Amino acid sequence: MALVMISSLYQGGREDLARELAAKTGWPTLSREELLESAKEEGIKVGRLEMSLIKRPSSSEKLAREKKLYLAFITVNLCRKALEGNLIYSGRAGHLMLPGCHKLRVGLSAPLDIRTKRTAKALNMEMEQAENYLAQLDEDIDRWIRQTHHASGQDPTKFDIFINLENMSVHNAAETLHAISQLPEYQGTLSSTRVLEDLYLSAQAELKLIMDERTTGADLRVKADTGFISVTYPPHQEHFKQLIPEVLSGLEGCREIHCTMAATNILWVQELFDPKSENFHHIMQLAQRWGAAVELMRLVSPSEPLDERGAVDMEYDFGRWDCPEIDDGGVEDDDPLVVINDGGLSTTIEELIDKGRCGGGVSICGGYDKILERVQGDGDYALVVVGDMFLSKGKSTRTRRTRELTMNIRDRLKAPVITADELESKFMFGKRQAVNLVGYSVAVVLLYYLVFTHQDQVSAFLSGPLHEKAKWLAPLVIFMFIPVIAYLYGAVTGLALKLINID
Repeated sequence: MALVMISSLYQGGREDLARELAAKTGWPTLSREELLESAKEEGIKVGRLEMSLIKRPSSSEKLAREKKLYLAFITVNLCRKALEGNLIYSGRAGHLMLPGCHKLRVGLSAPLDIRTKRTAKALNMEMEQAENYLAQLDEDIDRWIRQTHHASGQDPTKFDIFINLENMSVHNAAETLHAISQLPEYQGTLSSTRVLEDLYLSAQAELKLIMDERTTGADLRVKADTGFISVTYPPHQEHFKQLIPEVLSGLEGCREIHCTMAATNILWVQELFDPKSENFHHIMQLAQRWGAAVELMRLVSPSEPLDERGAVDMEYDFGRWDCPEIDDGGVEDDDPLVVINDGGLSTTIEELIDKGRCGGGVSICGGYDKILERVQGDGDYALVVVGDMFLSKGKSTRTRRTRELTMNIRDRLKAPVITADELESKFMFGKRQAVNLVGYSVAVVLLYYLVFTHQDQVSAFLSGPLHEKAKWLAPLVIFMFIPVIAYLYGAVTGLALKLINID
């Protein structure tokens, strides 16, 4: 069973190559355009989703879920056709779909002048207009691929073969692909077929959960393994636990359903969020290690414009003001090009949803007493991380107020609260921790070595002539030595456990 995935920004070229290969092999074909038509028939707003992601409006949870719906639908249909036998798929980024499965990933390009002439003829444009149109189109498609698959559509490391049609005919390109597809590396095995079946089942389950109105708002992570479906939900969405088996009942191929609540919640409080930041990277590492959901809480800066009236002239302290109601510009809005500045909150939520670690998010408008009010009584956080706060203030003021906020949250929640600066040193193992581990280990070994290789001197110090002259000295030295060796030994064991991801 061969699976050939032809990916190109050049729609005409990939369709021609797919038809030529199908004519030679007799294998069925499936195109992105066919899948989009099927998706539209199912009510998936592909056009608005595509426009929203390409033109970079404010992301939203609705947009993230619409993207998950789109990807689940595409995966279901791709897997269904692939499990029937040989398949030729042509699309923009098919090579990034179906991870772990056997497939021949084909990249395709063509000279710009050929594409320009074809576009000018098809759209009745001047050559210069067609060239500008293609440049913008390629840029938009590449942005779509990055937003959807978190990878570049032109990264050569993601392809098995890349064909340039400048000096090769479509016929010869098809001959080449047919020969390569017969190699053992691209034939289906029992293991790769099982991966494909698991992808199919998990995508079916995810599609049903998103499409069903009872669970459409849930932030769920779905995995399938040989017929067993595991669904993980964040702690604050425990009410979905009873609904998930009901929605998935009757799913063909499903042997058993396991619903698991994420082990705990991590609350991340910050002014501005960025899913590419170091803070996000560290918190995601910790969340994955703990099996935790990440809840975001954004404090809107008093100097930030909230509406057309401009900035609010107010200090942080414990003041209060209201957030205006703002449409999010997501996939259900009339104008998908409206850009809303939410400090990166929804973009980060979207990334958390993609990674199955979303615990929700909220913006707090007012002094940081509003944060304390919001978290008071929740108390189900394994950790609260206070990130970059009070950004309009000087460094010393920012440090002092961050510490104040940290202590206040700790008092209210009775939960461990740390700053983002402390996160790496307390929970991550990096270069600094490696150096510390080596240094502390050397110190411990050296101390034990000196003690055990100088037993006579130690005995003389504890009970010899010097002890008779100053009996208070030995207890004092022992009293000082024990905490030192305990600290060093504790540091070594703590860093060693951190190295193997045990907190």
